[in-house]
Amino acid sequence: IYEGTNGIQAMDLVGRKLSAHTGRYLRSFFHPLAAYLDERAQRPELAFIIEPLTKAFARLQRATATIAMKSLENPDEAGAAAYDYLRLLGYVAMGHMWARMAEIAQQKLGQGEDGFYRAKIDTARFFAERLLPQTGALFASIMAGSKTMMSFNDDAF
Repeated sequence: IYEGTNGIQAMDLVGRKLSAHTGRYLRSFFHPLAAYLDERAQRPELAFIIEPLTKAFARLQRATATIAMKSLENPDEAGAAAYDYLRLLGYVAMGHMWARMAEIAQQKLGQGEDGFYRAKIDTARFFAERLLPQTGALFASIMAGSKTMMSFNDDAF
């Protein structure tokens, strides 16, 4: 059920949500995230997460445009990219949440419960250094397109 559900959600994301209302659903996420990143770009205490998140977000934006354009000519492109795109979007969304948590935790340091807040910052750093880099591989897979996947002979299955 787990893998099938992820696949179904991924296909719904690229097949319906991506194009719905001329991309309005994604713009409602992309625009506030872009503003958030721009506003914090020059804050050195957040650089550990803002910089890699900005790179991951750029990958997501480029992947989104590529899928949208390629799938107009060939629906296999959307299908081939769907699962990796879902994961890429998920990493960026979680990165945004961890950036916000780290920012709040930094503001709360020295007000009590420092151990809790330091753990939030450390976890955000872990996410930035160990998980966000996976967006590079997901982006590369998305950009590879559907040809390799669709060229399999039916007899191979």
